[in-house]
Amino acid sequence: MLNEREIEQIIKIGKKVGWINSKDGKRYIKGGKIKGIDVITKWGSDSFSVKIGDKHVIITSDQHIEGTHFDTRYFDLDEIGERALRCAVSDISITGAEPVIAFVNVAVPSTKIAEKIGDGLIRASKELKLKLCGGDVGKSDRINISCFAIGISETKPFSRFGAKPGDHIFITGTVGDSALAFHVIKAKGRRFAEKNIPYAFEKFLKPPVRKIPEKLKKLIKFTADLSDGSLITCQWISIINSVSMEFFPERMPLSEEFLKFSKDFLKDPQSLAITWGEDYELLFGISEDNLKTEEDFRRFEKTGEVIGIVLSEKDCERALKKKYPYIKIKGIREEKLYIFFTPIIKINPKIGFSHF
Repeated sequence: MLNEREIEQIIKIGKKVGWINSKDGKRYIKGGKIKGIDVITKWGSDSFSVKIGDKHVIITSDQHIEGTHFDTRYFDLDEIGERALRCAVSDISITGAEPVIAFVNVAVPSTKIAEKIGDGLIRASKELKLKLCGGDVGKSDRINISCFAIGISETKPFSRFGAKPGDHIFITGTVGDSALAFHVIKAKGRRFAEKNIPYAFEKFLKPPVRKIPEKLKKLIKFTADLSDGSLITCQWISIINSVSMEFFPERMPLSEEFLKFSKDFLKDPQSLAITWGEDYELLFGISEDNLKTEEDFRRFEKTGEVIGIVLSEKDCERALKKKYPYIKIKGIREEKLYIFFTPIIKINPKIGFSHF
């Protein structure tokens, strides 16, 4: 996952390259046009999109670095290639777009390794129904795979933008499985993981590429995947939308394998489940206007579990008076924002995977 220091570094980069500007002493994310082409999804989301004619073009890139994202002791080379492409395509799929093409750059110690990684890339591209259209190969002591993917949509793609007070935050599937698989493999080896935690192992090895259900496309406000973990994803959504949230760690959906094995392999299971990331589930927001009755909630909970709610300023005042635990963060406009936690269980929001 990204930590708070890394988030601020990314914001600084956004400012340097011209996507974050300042007006009247406040920062904002720039939109508009690029050489006459309409920018639809601005900087700050899982992907970037523009509108060309009547089509929305969604663009993303992602990289897999040996020693940071994977260890060759635990993965076969073709599995590394497949995993890298699936992770990149997830950023396209969660916008509601159809992935169509990808370019892949591979830096490796030898051509034999490149070929084996390529086998996994080809297998993933066939399963995901997109075309590999090129890339580059270079020599490196460590494996580095960089995937550039493009998707097409007839309608405006979803993104991290759009969160408003009252929106409820849902996630599909279970969290913490990749954290569990990583630690089990590291402690007991791959064979033990394959035998005892097959669901978590498969999810870690072959990340899911979630699609937005058609029945929800007219109701969803914003989306993201959980590559960085549910907590940090909510923080990002808070920052770029200038909103605070209440986060429900006690409502995180956990698999049977996680509940059975996490205490033996993880020092703080509940915290790692929300901070580790790499689960690649779909996070989405639904307006409170569509959640008036218990029947409304049951309809959405067939797809996902409620794990948070976007707060108004008055909601924040009440939470502060009740002394709810919180993380204080700085919004894109440099305003004070909060991620509150219901005071039911204690969590450590600062542990988990880090890119640096």
